[in-house]
Amino acid sequence: MQSDYHRITKHNTEIVFVNPEDLERSKEFIAKSKMTRDAISFPILADPERTVAKSYVIEKPIEKQIQVFPSSFLIDKEGTLRFKYIGTDPYDRPTIEHLEEILAMVNGD
Repeated sequence: MQSDYHRITKHNTEIVFVNPEDLERSKEFIAKSKMTRDAISFPILADPERTVAKSYVIEKPIEKQIQVFPSSFLIDKEGTLRFKYIGTDPYDRPTIEHLEEILAMVNGD
């Protein structure tokens, strides 16, 4: 995400990373992830109560826990959901090229 940050922000768009863990576990996740190669330019929201996941219906019960699907949303400045992608596994995400195409359409570029 960080390496593609400029590709998203050039469309007058901001990235917000939502992690369904508490603040301490979110910090650990970030420290172990590829995102730490550079300084992180976008906000990270710790969401241990999974408020965002529940609001956007991106969680499902599996065995004795709740799994939150990796997802991408494009929400415009008026709060209108313009694009929603819900992955099927931890690595299923839209490509940066696909997100740029959607942003160009949304912004009328």
